Amino acid sequence: MTHLAHRRPAVVALFLSLFLVVPIVEAGPAVAAPATRTQAAAAPSSNALEVLGNLLARLLPPPPAPAAPTLPPTVVSQVLASTVRVNGLACGVRVAGSGFSPAPDVIVTNAHVVAGNTATSVLRPDGKTLPAVVQVFDPKRDLAVLSVPGLGEPSLPVGSAATGETDAIFGHPQGQAAVRVLPATVTRHVTADIGDIYDQPGAVRQILVLNATLIPGDSGSALVNRAGQVVGVAFATASLRRATSFAVASEELAPVLAQPRGGAVSTGPCLED
Repeated sequence: MTHLAHRRPAVVALFLSLFLVVPIVEAGPAVAAPATRTQAAAAPSSNALEVLGNLLARLLPPPPAPAAPTLPPTVVSQVLASTVRVNGLACGVRVAGSGFSPAPDVIVTNAHVVAGNTATSVLRPDGKTLPAVVQVFDPKRDLAVLSVPGLGEPSLPVGSAATGETDAIFGHPQGQAAVRVLPATVTRHVTADIGDIYDQPGAVRQILVLNATLIPGDSGSALVNRAGQVVGVAFATASLRRATSFAVASEELAPVLAQPRGGAVSTGPCLED
């Protein structure tokens, strides 16, 4: 864990022990890959998130396991059809996260999934890999918008989460090709400066605290309610209590999707291992 000279108030201390990105273990996109190593692309550490995560683990009783997802079958089918695995090549490491489509030929994922990428693609549910261009890279909100011409997936509406509701997370844990549907209960909705993906302060954002056990590969997964609305974007889990995870609240999506989109943008430096 990197220790910073600045200090953040404990009230905003949410803990991000683990950003959920994994190495690609299957055949990746057809790119000229200078990759010389394959390992987990460790997410940036966050002292602020660690403090809150530790507080949650010590002060609150372990929550009961969320019930199995109870989303209507039509909603599950639509979300499955809108979910992709996001593949990237960053500093010689091929990594994978998750993403979803909020608009035609558009994918949203976490910024840390594509940080430092020199090549990005998405794997559709039908097994086809398509090239993607990062058009918005927001390290403060930890969100990125990708253009994927010919994506052809249904678009998901965006809504707001209510504390206590049990939703479902649609992702590609461990970079697997099949989508996993995981129940997740929203236990808190907080606003905090947890730093950006490079652990620099000044990144206030709305975050959902979830009762869910996420694992590497789930970064960028859509958190979806019974109405089929995306209410959050999964991005991390706590280390002291793995059943506590975190999502960027959907309220952060609108300003990111509203940013001008032309060609490719810089995805910043790679994250440190």
